[in-house]
Formats: sequence, C-alpha cells, structure tokens
Amino acid sequence: MSKIKSLRLEAKLSQNQFARLADLDRATVAKAEKGGAVSELTLHKIAAALGRQLDRSLDADELVSQ
Repeated sequence: MSKIKSLRLEAKLSQNQFARLADLDRATVAKAEKGGAVSELTLHKIAAALGRQLDRSLDADELVSQ
C-alpha cells in the first residue's frame, strides 16, 4: 500500500473526500496512490491536504511528462 493511501486511510477519508480537500480530481488521487506520474503541484497539494511537507523539493529533471 502506498504511503499516500495509508495516510489518507489513517485520516479516515475516502478518495472523493480527499480529492475535494486537496482540490484535485479523484482520478488524480487514485493515480498518485498507485505510484503514477503526477506533477510537483499535485504532490504539494496532496502533502498539504495530509498536513505534511514533502521531504525534499523535486528537480524538474525528476518530473515525468503526463
């Protein structure tokens, strides 16, 4: 289970609830939970919705085209 999913479940939020909280589509949340490529902005929104900070900033070279 991904860290994002486990933290979402720990917060007792459905994907839909979490997506609204993070201002994202539910499909984007699902993609992130499955380890799919998401933007840096999406990662920051997810972290903020979970009350967390990213461990480090992402370099542009580490981002995968969507």
